[in-house]
Amino acid sequence: MQITLDIKDSALDKILYFLEHLQDDVKIIPHTQSINLEVIDENDPDFQYVVKARQRREDGEKSYSIDEMIQEFK
Repeated sequence: MQITLDIKDSALDKILYFLEHLQDDVKIIPHTQSINLEVIDENDPDFQYVVKARQRREDGEKSYSIDEMIQEFK
């Protein structure tokens, strides 16, 4: 189970100390800011781009992360 906690700075050290002593049972996962996802339905003008991209992936086209591209050109 994963949960997100909003902890005041004044309590952070106490909470981390507590969690570190439960390290066999608790894993601290770094969390970035919330991701806002945009829903694209069939009425959205960009929907056809999504359909075409899915089809290209099904046909074997691979997408690369920016980190993979940088490593390739070094």
